[in-house]
This record gives sequence, C-alpha cells and structure tokens, in this order.
Amino acid sequence: MITEELKNLKKEFERIKKMGYVKATRSGYTGIGKTFEDLLGKKEDTLELPDYHGIEIKTRRGYTRSYTTLFGATPQGKKEFEIKRLRSMYGYPDNVYKNQKLLHASVQANCSTLVGNKYLFKLVVDYEEEKIFLLITDKNMNFIEKKAYWTFKILEEKLNRKLQYLALVKAWPNTINGEDYYKYYDIDFYKLKSFNEFIKLIDEGVIRVTFKIGVFKKGERAGELHDRGTGFEIQEIDMLRLFDKIGF
Repeated sequence: MITEELKNLKKEFERIKKMGYVKATRSGYTGIGKTFEDLLGKKEDTLELPDYHGIEIKTRRGYTRSYTTLFGATPQGKKEFEIKRLRSMYGYPDNVYKNQKLLHASVQANCSTLVGNKYLFKLVVDYEEEKIFLLITDKNMNFIEKKAYWTFKILEEKLNRKLQYLALVKAWPNTINGEDYYKYYDIDFYKLKSFNEFIKLIDEGVIRVTFKIGVFKKGERAGELHDRGTGFEIQEIDMLRLFDKIGF
C-alpha cells in the first residue's frame, strides 16, 4: 500500500536529490544519515520510533556492500547489564589502549565467529523457549556458556514498532576542500513481511548480530570505551527476503 507519508518522503527525497553534493552536518560514519535527516528537517532523538512519519530511513554509501543495521537490541541475562559482563569476560585488549577490552564481532546462527582468538560465538534459535541464545565455546568447541539471550517478544516489538515501512537511501560521498559532502541519488521503499520471516532469516544466518564496543581514538574522549550498540543486520541483497518492495 502506498501511503501519503511514502509519497511525501519521495517528494522530499527528489528535492534533496536536486541539491547535488551537500556539505555534511556531521563528520564520521554517522554523517551520511545525520545530514539527510537535517535536510528533511528532522530533529535528532534517541527514541525507538521510525524516523519519518512511520517510515524508518536507512542511508548508505552507493558503492558499499556492508550490512544495514535494522535495529539495536542488547542481550538479556541474569546480570542487569549483560553486555558489560560479556565484554568483561570475552573482550580483548585494544591495540593502542591495552587497558581497555573491546568486543567487536559479528555473530550468526549458521557458523561460529572467532572472538579475541580465544572463543567461538554462535547464535542459537530456540523455538520452544522463544529466545535467541548466544552460545560461547572455546576454539575446540568445548562448551563454556549459553546465558545471554534475546526474547522473541522483545525482538517482535522492536521490529513491528520501527520497521513496518523502510526507506533505503543511497548517496555518493565526496571530499571537497577537506570537507565531507554527500549526493543523495537513489531511494527504495519496503514493507515488512512478518516476524516469523525475521526469525527464519536469523536461523539461516542471513540476519546477524554485531557487537560494537570499541574505544575512542581521537579527541577529548580518546581511550574511553565507545559502545555503538548491538545491532541486528542484513545485507541489501537479502532485503527482499524480509521486506516486500514498494514501487511507485
């Protein structure tokens, strides 16, 4: 179904597209999305709601094949701050700031991921308990733990609240006089299929979970931990397995 909100966003995109290269309003990896939101007149927030009148907007560089983060969801466990426990127990030292432990790993259900050259992480979909567990073993596949998890209920709430409609915006980056610029040139619209399909794609390894706990390397906060969240991610090539494309 093509809603008025979808039509309005497409009109706004066409207006921005005609602007050509636009100077970034923020540097770094978040600049492409923040600049587009500023051009839309959207104020920055931390709410787990769609970006534009019920439509979630994802931006990406035109040439990249990197994964797109669908939403963030930290794991649960017996500890109140489970992600801190995982980093403390299974993290590995930063190359520069040796006193800080990092936890940066992409984990799937169809294979194991080596973390810190010591541990193997893997997702396990438990349909009876309706949870996705994080299975941790040593390099020889000896069991260590299966404590951290995400409940189907919480994931379904996040998915339905944030991703009923999705707009994928692409831009070409450029550097002009040492400043970042973006030219937004393409937009595609999608409608979510179902939560069951989402779980199925996790089980198949199509959707992965990425932990992104690093360290600030520059500025006043250099050496401090930087948790960019735990995200559920998918590649653009697999979008049509989770969404129906809306053409207009």
